[in-house]
Amino acid sequence: MGKKAARRKSTGKQTKSQTRKRKRQLAGPSLQFGHVAVKNHWNRKDTLRQNYQRLGLAFTVKEAVKAAEKKEEKAGIITDELTKIQNLPKPAKYVPKSMDLDEQRRLLRLMRKHGEDYKKMARDIKINVYQKTAAQLKNRIELLRSLQTA
Repeated sequence: MGKKAARRKSTGKQTKSQTRKRKRQLAGPSLQFGHVAVKNHWNRKDTLRQNYQRLGLAFTVKEAVKAAEKKEEKAGIITDELTKIQNLPKPAKYVPKSMDLDEQRRLLRLMRKHGEDYKKMARDIKINVYQKTAAQLKNRIELLRSLQTA
């Protein structure tokens, strides 16, 4: 048991308690204020945020920006609604869907071979090269029919 203490002494580390240094650490850094008004109104027992709030300062920039935005919202409720109405998306123009000629030929071949059986069409690897599912083929065939009638 004596070896540990001897080793500590030989390495040069202090074995005594460092009470003065510890007290300074617990006390925190000495506050040196640049302005008398801040010095008079500062309370060491309160947190930094509380002291800032008492002095009327913002602890973070985000808080200050949020406070300003809230004031603007209360002041201009009507203008906000007007800007919302102005920024509404305009209805999109109808663009007719189209289909490649190659895809049309493939779908027509599948329809000739399998009729209305979409499951068989989905399994036919030779014609259904892109391996579309039965639901995809059904949608594409409906589009093809609508294009042919138009």
